[in-house]
Amino acid sequence: MNNLTIFSRVLLKYKLAISILCSVLLASCGRPSETQEQTTPAQTDTPIVRVDGPGLSEAYARLRHQQIAQVDYQLSVNLDNEGNNFSGTVHSDIRFNHPLKQPLTIDFSNGAVNSIQVDGKSIPFGYNGYFITIDHKYLAEKTHRITVNYQHPYSNNGSGLHRFKDPIDGKVYMYTDFEPYDANRLFPHFDQPNLKARYTLDVIAPDHWLVVSARREQRIEKKGQKNHWFFPQTKKFSSYIFSLHAGPYHTWEDEANGIPLRLLARQSLSKYVKTEDWFTFTKQSFEFFQPYFDIDYPFEKYDQILVPDFNAGAMENVGAVTFNDSYISRGGKTQAQRMHLANVIAHELAHQWFGNLVTMNWWDDLWLNESFATYMANLALAENSEFDNAWENYYLGAKQWAYHSDQRPTTHAIQLPVSNTDEAFSNFDGITYGKGGSVLKQLPYYLGKEEFRQGVSNYLKALSYDNSTLSDFIKHLGKAAGKDLHSWQQQWLYQAGLNTIEASFQCDNNQISHLVIQQTAPEEYPILREQRTQLGFYQMVAGTMKRVATLPVLYSGARTEVQEAEGLPCPQGLYPNEEDWAYVKVNLDKVTIKNMVQHLNDIEEPFARLMFWQSLFDSTYDAKLPLDEYISFIVNSGADEQDINVIRLNARYIGFTYDFLTQIPLNTQRRNELTQAVERFSWDQLLRAAEGSDQQKIWFDVFTHIAHSTPALSSARELLMGEFAIEGLELDPDMRWKLIKLQNRYLFSDYEQAITRELAKDNSDRSKLNALSAEVIRPLEENKSKWVDNLISNRDKFKLSEIRRISESLFTAEQVELFNIHSQPIFDSLDKINEDDSQELLSAYAYALPLMCSRENVDKITKSLQEKQQLKPILVKALKNHRYSGERCINIGKRLL
Repeated sequence: MNNLTIFSRVLLKYKLAISILCSVLLASCGRPSETQEQTTPAQTDTPIVRVDGPGLSEAYARLRHQQIAQVDYQLSVNLDNEGNNFSGTVHSDIRFNHPLKQPLTIDFSNGAVNSIQVDGKSIPFGYNGYFITIDHKYLAEKTHRITVNYQHPYSNNGSGLHRFKDPIDGKVYMYTDFEPYDANRLFPHFDQPNLKARYTLDVIAPDHWLVVSARREQRIEKKGQKNHWFFPQTKKFSSYIFSLHAGPYHTWEDEANGIPLRLLARQSLSKYVKTEDWFTFTKQSFEFFQPYFDIDYPFEKYDQILVPDFNAGAMENVGAVTFNDSYISRGGKTQAQRMHLANVIAHELAHQWFGNLVTMNWWDDLWLNESFATYMANLALAENSEFDNAWENYYLGAKQWAYHSDQRPTTHAIQLPVSNTDEAFSNFDGITYGKGGSVLKQLPYYLGKEEFRQGVSNYLKALSYDNSTLSDFIKHLGKAAGKDLHSWQQQWLYQAGLNTIEASFQCDNNQISHLVIQQTAPEEYPILREQRTQLGFYQMVAGTMKRVATLPVLYSGARTEVQEAEGLPCPQGLYPNEEDWAYVKVNLDKVTIKNMVQHLNDIEEPFARLMFWQSLFDSTYDAKLPLDEYISFIVNSGADEQDINVIRLNARYIGFTYDFLTQIPLNTQRRNELTQAVERFSWDQLLRAAEGSDQQKIWFDVFTHIAHSTPALSSARELLMGEFAIEGLELDPDMRWKLIKLQNRYLFSDYEQAITRELAKDNSDRSKLNALSAEVIRPLEENKSKWVDNLISNRDKFKLSEIRRISESLFTAEQVELFNIHSQPIFDSLDKINEDDSQELLSAYAYALPLMCSRENVDKITKSLQEKQQLKPILVKALKNHRYSGERCINIGKRLL
């Protein structure tokens, strides 16, 4: 699954308090390794009672894994385009390891069970809305066929089998999304990753629909106004990557060296799909992965389905990957957006090997799936695509997500126990994706590139169609490289926290005579690590700050003497993590800070400029560099920057600084000076950008976030109405909605009529969601009361995609006083919200909390955490991270005053 889209989307909205909303406790279970005691059947004599509620515990999943030796499913599903429910029959062919000593449970959430048969005979059963219970006396043999006839409602929250009706043409589409524990919303079965199965599927659906699953259909039989689709048995894989998609999808076909490819999208968006990009990026990924893994693509075909209301970026279902159809742009894409699309395509294809062919045993090893796909996608882009700055893009996105997540109070080790599937859901975060990917990125520097590749290939070959644990992966890497990775594993995978390094040097006769790298660790996580980094040495040469030397260094402990640096030219600037080899925070020495700040625009290497600009923001966020000085740097030095990634970074943080400025205690004159400085800068950059360039779109996004003065709002309205035009800037429908939302945010001009006019032109689901955002964002007390009440008491009247829009738009940074009026009911409602078993809804609800840069609001969060001890992990994480962001903002304000 690709969740970086969530991070990217939030960054574009510039809501710092939310943008780094990540992490909770990670996981452990696992197949016994060579160093673990083997579990024996006798241990199952002690009953484990399953909790009567949603989700699945690791303890019960482990018991069931001991009970069941093998299971295959034969699934029949009946779909229609009118009703609220679908029906199905599933035959589970099970072989047990030994006679059962206690009841067997079958996962099935929020459905209706009509009947159950064992070996053709009806039996009594229990069903509590979460799982089916069968007394073990009906399962006395070693093999049985359990047949369940059932019904289940279609989903409107993106999980299970989701049903969507397109408002443009009325066509109905369906798709599934299961990770980590929603496959049981499609059919009753054992929904845990280490009970892999083969699936035989048949589906009855309207005759004008296409039906897609892990394999291509074997045959289609006409049945009146419906068709009956039959699919052959699949290979063995986990149920969370099984899938079923149906509807009148528009289809394009191609092939990748003999592998059949299809791309599917709903009809109303088909004209916007850039099929050349999709197929090109897919083929390039196949070209890279197959020789890298030394394993042919393990499944029969590869479909990519673009679907609405999707809860993440994409999902790696076997042979039928789903993508959020927000990747379909109704205007032109920037190069960064194209690169992001290529990255997501590569990420999901990498999962077909790492995650689908070989699957983690339990959710404690989720990082093995997601970290690896994150790293491999970027490696594929760097080595086999048009994007020669892929690693800079990685540094700008996933790496910053990881760095921010790892400094927050909710950071965690990459590898930790996961006691249940609720905790598993919470682990799709910056540690699992960004930090895990970064740790893997530095391993080839540590082990050797070919040794790393060989270890990965050996691991995949040895465990194909099986489940694995961390120890399996480490064993194969260590063997290929001839290294004992025990110490590395303990440092990097079992310990949380972000280390900091600083390089200091002395020179004689214009040559380095002494250089040392000092490493520190946060007090809460005092581990000092070993890794390989690269030093970059800079000098002014003919008016340019050039990199005159690089030096790879393996550092460890608190202090590393770098004797190899002696005799190198004395630098005017030294960067201790050149080209982002290592996963580490950097402190710059005083000489480097002085020279690099003076010559920021003279630095020749774009990647180096990007990292220095990031260091400036880090200093501000750490309350070391005053915010007004940071703003001055951007306004005075950022205007001349031409590298697109540096521009993207500065644009991102201008939005953050504006949010800070709306809440930091300042006198009105000083606040206006600073907010209007960043507003003028973004408008000037928009006007100066080359016609039709990516820079235009970047600065347009910034401007529509921070515009607030009457002249700026007037300019925005003139753009919307066509009374003023910027050459080369073509407003697509989504850009128009940004201008309309801006009007409503400040109740400017005919803001209500703007919504009505736009909906008359475009009544798509995207426009309706944008119209909802524009209404919710209005800074009127009665309006906020209405939408807070809807969020708390009327959630069942809205789809999850609408709940998410309401939450995101409810309180912007400058509307914190309106939040204060409504904060008590929001905090009081946490207990009620906590009762919902939809992890996706809990995650969406957390977006209702804005940046809160006051001690009073920070204390409210602390009080809620103290009083509400039973909150689920996703809400606890959200509250702790909001409190942390508020405290950071308070400290930034103190530094400015």
